[in-house]
Amino acid sequence: MEFGAFMREMRGATWIHGVALATAGILLASCSGTGTKERERKYIPPAKVWSKVKKESAKHGLDPHFVYAICHAESSLNAHAETSVARGIMQLTEAAWQDATRGNDKVGYDLAFDWEVNVETGVRYLAKLKGMLTKAKKFTYQRLAASYRWGFSRLRSHGYDVSKLPTPKNRIYRKIFSGNTRPVTAPGK
Repeated sequence: MEFGAFMREMRGATWIHGVALATAGILLASCSGTGTKERERKYIPPAKVWSKVKKESAKHGLDPHFVYAICHAESSLNAHAETSVARGIMQLTEAAWQDATRGNDKVGYDLAFDWEVNVETGVRYLAKLKGMLTKAKKFTYQRLAASYRWGFSRLRSHGYDVSKLPTPKNRIYRKIFSGNTRPVTAPGK
């Protein structure tokens, strides 16, 4: 309902009717949305994610427990997780996706909601960040998490000092930033 139409309705109403109409107007506005369709959540079973993470992490020399924690921190294992800038189980931005898939035109950002492709791409991106940190002689898993969360350039601009970056709201990231690189128990562990 448009605000003008709402106000015309309000003019002839008693106070109690006005409150009822105002409440209805608020509910109508909050339920109408913006016309964009929200994806239905799609949680992937932890054992399936763990299996995929172990396989992909081994290819790139990453601790699978760390990668599994990143998946949990980013999406709670929701393959359809989406923000205004990131998609999928590892919440990759389009720029990070392109960076990780450079030279592979078959893996476009339209595949970001395919959880297996997202994990593969996310692990490749983590491996790239690990390489950049190693080249700078600054690799730690805390710095890798900070690079993934806040960006490599931002970490570098703070002298690779994770404590100078904003404290994440996410409790898993907080644990990783404080040194616990395995804050989530993997299935069967």
